Amino acid sequence: MNQIYRFAEEKSRGAWADAGSWLYGLRECLEITAAELAEQADLPSASWVLDAEAGRRPVPSSFFKVLAKEYRVSLDVFAAECLRYYDRAAYDALFGVDAVEVKVAA
Repeated sequence: MNQIYRFAEEKSRGAWADAGSWLYGLRECLEITAAELAEQADLPSASWVLDAEAGRRPVPSSFFKVLAKEYRVSLDVFAAECLRYYDRAAYDALFGVDAVEVKVAA
């Protein structure tokens, strides 16, 4: 399962909230709780996971590798998606303003 599952994004919510919806969808596909993810990925806490999913905090790059592994997403795709949501200028510099969006999985 190396596909990105993109859930409905509400443009008015902002990029962090959109990232949170994406992260929540990835976790839900694995059928694990926030506490289980926090323990398995050695994250600060379940509250930290829930805050990221609610769009209240970004995912720092120091967690990209472990989260990509836990979510069963390739590291390059996970990092690119995080940059797209959390640092659009860096994303545009690396991938171009007209980068192709990841398709919704069926």
